[in-house]
Amino acid sequence: MLKPNSGAFTVLLAGLAAMAPISTDIALPSYAATASALGTTQASVAVSLSLFMVGYAVGPLVYGPLSERFGRRPVLLSGLVLYSMASLACFASGTLGALLIGRFVQGLGAASASVLALAIVRDLYEGNEARRKLSYVMLILGLMPMIAPTLGALVLVAFGWRAVYAAMAIAGLALFAGVAAGLAETIPARNPGALRPRQLLANYAEVVRNPLGFGYSMLGALCFGVMFSFIAGSSMLFIDGLGVSVAVYGYLFAVPVLGMMSGTMLNARLTSRGIMDRHVMSAGFAIVIAAVALLVVLLAGGVTSIPLVVGLLLVNNLGIGLILPNASHRALQPMPHLAGIASAVMNSAQMAIAAVASALVAALVPHLAVNATTTGMAVFAAASAALFVWLLRLEPAASEERVIA
Repeated sequence: MLKPNSGAFTVLLAGLAAMAPISTDIALPSYAATASALGTTQASVAVSLSLFMVGYAVGPLVYGPLSERFGRRPVLLSGLVLYSMASLACFASGTLGALLIGRFVQGLGAASASVLALAIVRDLYEGNEARRKLSYVMLILGLMPMIAPTLGALVLVAFGWRAVYAAMAIAGLALFAGVAAGLAETIPARNPGALRPRQLLANYAEVVRNPLGFGYSMLGALCFGVMFSFIAGSSMLFIDGLGVSVAVYGYLFAVPVLGMMSGTMLNARLTSRGIMDRHVMSAGFAIVIAAVALLVVLLAGGVTSIPLVVGLLLVNNLGIGLILPNASHRALQPMPHLAGIASAVMNSAQMAIAAVASALVAALVPHLAVNATTTGMAVFAAASAALFVWLLRLEPAASEERVIA
């Protein structure tokens, strides 16, 4: 078994957390070939991404309680088997309907890895060590949006579109082997009543009613809203607004990811030096608000300097990289006995807000054109910052209640 403090263990956790971005981004270059082979349109094939995200949003609400009842390891292994089988079903699909069903089930399987990776971190680590581990996991996770589309294109050119889904199945089986060989059970104690309807509702109610835990879950979800507002409108921003080619767009899209990676690395170093997480998050929000405000003003004023816009996007993501690991840590910290369910709620909230952000940008495009992207980013940046201020004010009262209790 891998030691929890080893680099290999961190890589395994990051691989589990990265299943969703790998599964979404690696398939993007193959849509045209898939549509041609199945006799449909690219728009119809693109629905597979939406169904994957639906499965990914629903899955955590199932895996959280299951892991509290049966343990992290068996539930995680079952989810990885489901993911691998669904990937093979996509590989063998002869119709669009079969592909869509396979992608939905694939999303359900991928959700087990993401939600339980966070629950395992909560099981094993406390305080600054948990913050550092989450930072390193998100650092590796940040590489996926840069690597996956290129990898998908290489596999597509060499072996065809079906091989993309075969690659996903191989990745799922590799993670299954890693978990089976390297991960011991981490849950402190199983809850035999976790799946009883009354107990299940009570557990979810406890998580949602915890003002700090649920508050920081929503804080992280709103930061996802900032990121997905950019992702949803990135092609319009770069191609229509800045006038770059499709090829250049692919490179520019990867640059802000470097900001996220830099932010998570910086957070790990600050944590090692004993800097309090509230101070790191405060700095992160100051950076995000300043970067987004400048983007709104510049683009509204007609400024289309590519280096300036891309630089501000990078700085914005650096700020988010300082916020997310600490928000995730604070969301799970108050409820160690319900880490699986708390992680499930956090993951589902992130996917729900991501979907809302994408829909908001799409709705604003007819009215604001290229400014729809920055407007969406501004809405979620302001909402997350306001929630952070409220949570900081709530902390003294929450601490007093714990002392009285």
